[in-house]
Formats: sequence, C-alpha cells, structure tokens
Amino acid sequence: MVLCSCEQLTYQYPEAEQPALQNIQVKIEEGEFVLLLGASGSGKSTFLRALNGLVPRFYGGTISGNVMFAGKELHTLSQREVVRSLALLNQDPERQILLDTVERELVFAMENIGLPWTEMRSRLAEISHLFGLGDWLHRATYTLSGGEKQRLALASLLTLYPRVVLLDEPTSQLDPVHAEAVLHVLRRLNEEWGLTVLMSEHRVDRCFHLADRILFFDQGRVAYDGSPRGFIQLAADSVPEWQNYLPPITRHFLKPSGGQREHVPITVKEARAQSNTAEQREPAETASTAAQTRAPLLVLEHGTAGYEKGRDVLHQLSYTIGAGERIALLGENGAGKSTLAKVLAGAVPLRQGTLSWEGHAIHANQSLMHGRIGYLSQNPSDYFLYETVEQELTFALGNPGKADWTLAALLDVTGLSLYRDRHPHDLSGGERQRLALGILLAASPELLILDEPTRGLDQRQKDKLNHLLHQLPGVKSTVVITHDVEFALAYANRVTILYQGQIASDGSPDAVFQHSFSFMPQLYKWRRRPETS
Repeated sequence: MVLCSCEQLTYQYPEAEQPALQNIQVKIEEGEFVLLLGASGSGKSTFLRALNGLVPRFYGGTISGNVMFAGKELHTLSQREVVRSLALLNQDPERQILLDTVERELVFAMENIGLPWTEMRSRLAEISHLFGLGDWLHRATYTLSGGEKQRLALASLLTLYPRVVLLDEPTSQLDPVHAEAVLHVLRRLNEEWGLTVLMSEHRVDRCFHLADRILFFDQGRVAYDGSPRGFIQLAADSVPEWQNYLPPITRHFLKPSGGQREHVPITVKEARAQSNTAEQREPAETASTAAQTRAPLLVLEHGTAGYEKGRDVLHQLSYTIGAGERIALLGENGAGKSTLAKVLAGAVPLRQGTLSWEGHAIHANQSLMHGRIGYLSQNPSDYFLYETVEQELTFALGNPGKADWTLAALLDVTGLSLYRDRHPHDLSGGERQRLALGILLAASPELLILDEPTRGLDQRQKDKLNHLLHQLPGVKSTVVITHDVEFALAYANRVTILYQGQIASDGSPDAVFQHSFSFMPQLYKWRRRPETS
C-alpha cells in the first residue's frame, strides 16, 4: 500500500534563487525503511519537511505539485492528524525540547493530542523502557548532553505511535553504542510494528544495511531511487563520486585490490566471510601511528566542574594539550566531553583545579586568553547575528585580531561563496556548521576546539574539513569532539576517550582504536582477530 507520495513536487524557500526541490516523483510503501543520501544542502531535509507539511506551512516559500498521505492530499488533513501520523525529528533536537524535565517532555506531546492519563502512563512506561530513559525521568532537560537530547526528542515523537517517522540525521549526536541501540529500536519497530521509516544520514556505516531502499538527492532532484545493491553497482560502475556515500568497508572492497566487485560487502560480517585470513587485512591507515612528546600549550590540572550543585561532570581531571596535536575527543553521551571543551575554552568555571596557557596560570590573567582559543559549540546557530552569510563573516573580520583572513578566503575555505547572500538560518545543517567555523577562524585562534563539527557534513565535506584542520595558518593545535570514529581516524594524531568525567584511554589512534570495542572504526573491526590464549 502506498502511504506517502509526491507528484511533481517543486518547492523554493523565500528569497532563494533556486528551488530546494525540483519535480520530485516518489511513492513510499507502508512499512518501508528508506535511507536518504546526498550532499549537504541537496534537498533531503526539505523533502522530509514537505512530507509532513512544514514546508510551506512553517517556512513559507512557493510550492507546486501534490503531497499525499494515505490517499489524501496533505493540505486537507488537520494539524492533529498530521502530528499523530507523520512525526519529524529535526537535525537540531534543541528546537524540539520545550519543557524542564524528561518526564514532562515525554508526556507533553501526548497531552497535546488529548490522550487519557491511563494511556499516557502506559506509553510513557513503554517508550522509556524502549529507549532506556527510566533513570532520566526526573532529570532537568538543560542538564542533558546533545546526544541525550537527541534520544529524548526521538522518544517523545514515538509516544504518539505515528505511522511514519521522518528522521533528519537521528544519530548525529549519539555515541556509537547509543546510535546502534536507537537504530536497533527503529529496526524492530519497522519490522514488528510496520512503522514506515524515512531517514537522512551521513554516517552510513551503521544504517546502510537496514535500508530496503535508497533515495539519492542531487541539487534538489532524486537522482537514484532503488535498492542498496543497485546503488552500490552504479557507484562502482558509472558514478564513482557516489562511493562517498557508501560504508567504509564497502568503499574498501571497491578499490582495485579490495576484492570481488560482484558481491561487495555492506557489513563487517559480510567482509569477514569474504576474507578471513590475516594476510588480507593490511594495517589501517591513520593520521599518525606514533605518539610524540610535544611542548605543552594548554594544561588542566585536577579540574572539577559541573552545572548542578552537588553533581560534578568532571572529577579531578588532568589533561594537557601539546603544540601540534590534532586531538579527537570521544566518549559516550554524558561522559563530559562538551564540559571539558567548555572548561578548556573558559566558558565553564572550575570548581577546583587550575588551567594554564604555556606555563602561565589563566585565572590570574584572563586577558592572556583573548583571541587565543576558538570554541565552536554543538549549536552553530548560537553564533549568528546578521541577515546574510557575508554580513556574518564581515563582522567577524572586523573584530580585533590578526589579519590572517580576508572575506574571499573565508568564503572559499568554508565553501559558502555561492551562499554569501543567504540568511544563515536558511542554510542546511552542514552549511551552518561551516559558517560558524568561518566566524571562529576570522579571529585567527591558536587553539581551536570544535564540538561535533562534522554533524550535517557529507563525506566530501568531512574530507575538506580534515584537510583544512591540517593547514590552518597560526593554529597550533585543534581539539575535535566527535562521535564519528571514521573522521577521527582520518584527522587525529591523538585520541582521548572519556568515561564518566575521567580519561579512560589516551594515545595514538592506532593504540586506542584497536583496543576499543565501542569506538572501533569499521575497517578495524574487520581486521581484528579474535584473542587467543
């Protein structure tokens, strides 16, 4: 049964020069698991918004063609019917969390559609158990990490028991373990409840094999609509740039020396079945395989910090950032990564401990740090003040600092030259990330701390970011907080894993990854040999 369909759908945002969607013709069967792929800004998010009517109802703009749900034109349905049937998870979960505690947030959506309390209580128990939120119910939502908020936002949507979930990068802020858990829940609901899932995702290593169908978007058009295997075949034979949207293990086997092209593996298990000899598993390529002793740049000693009284997030943590280091900071959601970043950037005060820059205590001379550290939070929209991309960057360049950048150079390095007249909030998630990074770079910091900078970026943009972080003028060191272990493998010469506010592992990428089950890149999993006694 066709549940959702688009007929000659074209949509253009207000003041945009080009349509975001062009002549979309798609039919979605009930119970399908559809994976949306494509570059950042290619139309995936807009397509999801169109399916539940957010465009043009909320965003404005011009639309033509039809969007249908269950045989009815979407615009003829009441808002209540749409909300109950078509649940949308945005890229930014902060925008969907409204209330002060986890329990109230979970109940809020059900209250809005008028469910009786007995039914709400039953669904609250069911969804809390499904997502492991039972211990969170009385937590304040402002204390949740970005990944915890993402889980809460998705759980809240599912309390409505929708027929369709529209997911815009639902695992972008989740650590690998919780990302796998959420995808497992979605797969169960899809297979056992018949829930229809449409999901946009850039980190495809953990979800490509779940899809029944791939929709590939290119400049607002659907360039491919078919099976995952068919997409791989096209990427291998005709459109090599599409290989950027395949799992790492699949890309490896598509290399000339990688193996048989007829049965390219999608999962680690399939790869092991094809090549189960150690000789076929050459050492992984990493940014650096040997740790080096480097001159200390920023030093935290015995740091304790937190947000709520009596609840520390960091506990007597000591950490040194050396000159020339490219650090990937990993850890489960709520481990303290963002808190550590804010402490290092001076955005969260220490309750105990000291922080020093090149041997000078910072608390004694705060002006010492002016312009030296650039910090990018998880929400790039926090950095926007003006009406256009060009105005944002021009203002940033006008602040006191070193003249290492020009407007043209910042537009070029962020890949935003074509969007210089676009409103920042009309950019895609990945484009907003790049604009916020450009604002930081304008001040020419010596230390750059980036919290989830790859969120919303496609593989090509991640490669560009990695290249950029290797060659920034005047930047002595960079720290990237990420759940994207594949990016960490390519970027870092040092990897640190946090656990409950303490350092669990710290060293070269090779030393850390080959002993980390939770944070092991896909090729490491394939090459790993079972331990023998």
